[in-house]
Amino acid sequence: MTSSLSQAAPLNPSDLFYALLDLSELMQATYDIVHDMDFVRPDGTRNEELDRVASLQRIACRDVKRLRDASEAFAGPAKWLPVGALEAAHD
Repeated sequence: MTSSLSQAAPLNPSDLFYALLDLSELMQATYDIVHDMDFVRPDGTRNEELDRVASLQRIACRDVKRLRDASEAFAGPAKWLPVGALEAAHD
């Protein structure tokens, strides 16, 4: 998987949506992997560090999905102009 964001190119809203879509897929895959792990150590005690990682992963996964959903309006082809360009056009 490669990022849809380029270091050199300016970020447009469509790129933001698709980058968040990729990040959401990555977060969901890592969430699934972490939650399939055994949270109990061989001695029978709970692996609290893994519990903490799983909780943080769940929060990150949820928040990335919310950002992705909120940016869905930017999906697809469109011409996006910076606010400054719009202001200059009206002057």
